[in-house]
Amino acid sequence: MTLYELSIEDARVREAESTVSLEGRRFPTIVVQWESRLFDQTWSTTIVLDYTIPLPPLMIGQATFNDVRIAALTDGAPTKFLYFGTEMTGDVPRVAPEMENRIGNAKLYQEFRLEASTCPLPYLKLIQATPRIYGNGPQDYYSPPIKVERYDGATTEAHLADFFPAIVANLESVPGAFLTDPNRGFWSGSRYSGVSAIAILRQGKVVGLHRRAVRADRGVPPSEVIRRDPKLDVRGDWVAIDLGAASTVAARRSDRGGVEFVRVGVRGSVAAPSDYENPTEILLENAAATFKAYRDRVVLPTTRWGDVLVGHAAKRARLAPGAERLAENAAALTALPLLRDRLERGETVRIRGRIDESHGEVLKQPLPPIIDEDGIGAHDPFDPVELYAYYLGLYINQRAHGLWTRYAITMPTGWSAARRMSVLVAMRRGLFRSLPAGLVSYDDLAEFLVEDAGPSAVSFAAQAFRSFGIPTRTGGVPFAVIDVGASETGLVFGVYRDARADEKGEGKERIVEYLEPSSIGWLGGERMLHRLAHRVFASSGAREAGVPFDPSLDEGPLAETTLPATSTPEGRANAALLIEALRGVLEGEAPVPNEVVLFAAAEGTYALSIAMDRAELVAMLQEWLADGVAAIAGRIQAAVQKIGREPDRFDGLHVFLAGRTTANAFLAARVTSALPSHVVIHRFKEPDRFNLTSPTVKTATALGTLLVRQDKVGVMRRGESRDTFRFRVGRARHGQLAEALDPEVEYDVWREVGACSKPDFEVLYVVASDGHDVAADDPRVLRAVCPFGGDGVGQRVYMRATGPSRVEVSVGPPGGEPGEGAPVCSIDLASGKVAVD
Repeated sequence: MTLYELSIEDARVREAESTVSLEGRRFPTIVVQWESRLFDQTWSTTIVLDYTIPLPPLMIGQATFNDVRIAALTDGAPTKFLYFGTEMTGDVPRVAPEMENRIGNAKLYQEFRLEASTCPLPYLKLIQATPRIYGNGPQDYYSPPIKVERYDGATTEAHLADFFPAIVANLESVPGAFLTDPNRGFWSGSRYSGVSAIAILRQGKVVGLHRRAVRADRGVPPSEVIRRDPKLDVRGDWVAIDLGAASTVAARRSDRGGVEFVRVGVRGSVAAPSDYENPTEILLENAAATFKAYRDRVVLPTTRWGDVLVGHAAKRARLAPGAERLAENAAALTALPLLRDRLERGETVRIRGRIDESHGEVLKQPLPPIIDEDGIGAHDPFDPVELYAYYLGLYINQRAHGLWTRYAITMPTGWSAARRMSVLVAMRRGLFRSLPAGLVSYDDLAEFLVEDAGPSAVSFAAQAFRSFGIPTRTGGVPFAVIDVGASETGLVFGVYRDARADEKGEGKERIVEYLEPSSIGWLGGERMLHRLAHRVFASSGAREAGVPFDPSLDEGPLAETTLPATSTPEGRANAALLIEALRGVLEGEAPVPNEVVLFAAAEGTYALSIAMDRAELVAMLQEWLADGVAAIAGRIQAAVQKIGREPDRFDGLHVFLAGRTTANAFLAARVTSALPSHVVIHRFKEPDRFNLTSPTVKTATALGTLLVRQDKVGVMRRGESRDTFRFRVGRARHGQLAEALDPEVEYDVWREVGACSKPDFEVLYVVASDGHDVAADDPRVLRAVCPFGGDGVGQRVYMRATGPSRVEVSVGPPGGEPGEGAPVCSIDLASGKVAVD
């Protein structure tokens, strides 16, 4: 069994650093220090013991003597000699003190240097020696023989690691067993921050430290590390990212086919499914260091965790109670995608770090929507969305999980095309920077795809049908998605149907076909809380005291004229703190505090008293929610005219409530009461801790994106504005209605029906809701006659739908369309009228 053990465990290394600091040491401390080669790199080793000198073994075939420095604690006693004998005489071999005193304080330590030219004994004989440090007075503490032993702690691959993920993103480090595995290894083009300190243990007790003096961002992998082409580890699947103002969800397929959600900014086990919803925010502890590191290098910049916090870590730091809460909120950037609103309005948005308040920066307009990673440079304007995407990419592309180069991103429904493109560019740049340089180069980006997956409400609908087990049916299932999120309410209406023949040829079995999405911009959870905060602030007298505050856009200016031209960290912090104090009004029963401490106009704080009671605040919120539900009901009423069926347009309608704000009981009850009782309303039930990966109202969107990208569900926008065709139309055949047109038919496409055997061709039709397999003599079947005359006999009959209740019928030769100049009968199926053109 070896006498010395080595460890790179963080706690052991911290203890070792404390040990070699020599703080508080007493007699009979002896410090031994030497330079050596570990992992083909130069290291300094320090060991602190009592009455013992450990000597490093000779490197076989490379040296005959190891230079060693020995420092003994003598506490100010006169200079002594290190000698190798039983008595102090002039003939006894001895070593004079080293006057540099590189190891310890010269007033406390006597230092000696053993080297080949000065040591009186061969190196291999030193292990058998019993040296002393002897003299009158305090030096007598070293008059007993000092034990000399061989240091036998050997480094192995277990002491190798890449700490770049831990330094930059608080991720698990890549262990040595991984790095030296020929089948895994280290990705070429990745950044390497290797082990810089190894704790030395003697019989389980920390006694010293191996230390490598190198910058974390300048590490070079040792020769033991296996290089691997990162292209070998690229996963072919898509990563689904639902980017929201308050939270962002990222989902990918695991090796076993299941879905993994990616958490950003936190380690440890998941306590609730909502832990997979990553706050869309960053917190700049040291802004100057973060900006410099981010701009110094394009691929994998060494921004340090702690200088910047992202996702869960940022939110926890911002909400943590204590004296630093004001400063943390001033350094936070929340609802990152919405910062573009401020810039587009021409506001000056100032940001700064917590510990470097004097180093501020003004946000500039994001880069133009030109996806060109070759242009990333040190002078680009800082984009918080891009930095967030960089960290999201680091968490997705962990070394143990492989690499992803295909990303499908859903965004809020109401964002304009320009906004979507701007955010997509920022996300692409950030994700690009998270990949190793050996994988993506400026001249080879064909496999790197970051695509707009459309409005989040559409992907939500795809997953909702699966989660609630709703099958398709003839004519499709009409649906509505009400996505009440943080910044808006997105509305999508459509039909869930079976795929047509051409769609099945593309591998799809079911289709979510939707109308043009819409949104209600002011109806968002965070926006309504901001309105409440605005009213509380305006009624408090804080404005007159000069307290800064970012006003709500939905409430109008606080001042008599216009909104402030500058958004300051203090104003945003005050708004955020007041919003958090009022959050329980929307999300639960938490009491409203009597006062909130805010930044004052000058240095200092201001205690804002909340004069409005909870009942008054709840009443205001519920008034807004009621107005919002009325607007939603109007949109649904208009939509069912296009997707509903006669005679009851609401029959079979499924309404899905999406977005975290729909958890509000008042909102859900109002939506229910605003719709007919036979409309089916679905709400996601929050899974418990035993079903952590089950869909929630938020994670369902990312799951829906994976369904669309990788499974047999397709989404498509309706290509025209006409309502769904509402009938089944055909001819009589073998006593049955032989359908040529049904509710899934495309408008304006001719369908061949059969031969025209009589001058007057009889068309049979029935309302679609009456089902398939209808007998020709069924009382529900209606008839219309098309008078083609004798010229029509023997030709083929063609039909096409031209409106929800209109068809055209004509004749012509075989081949797919009516003949030129052939008569066309237009039938109004609602009235039965026939017109011949």
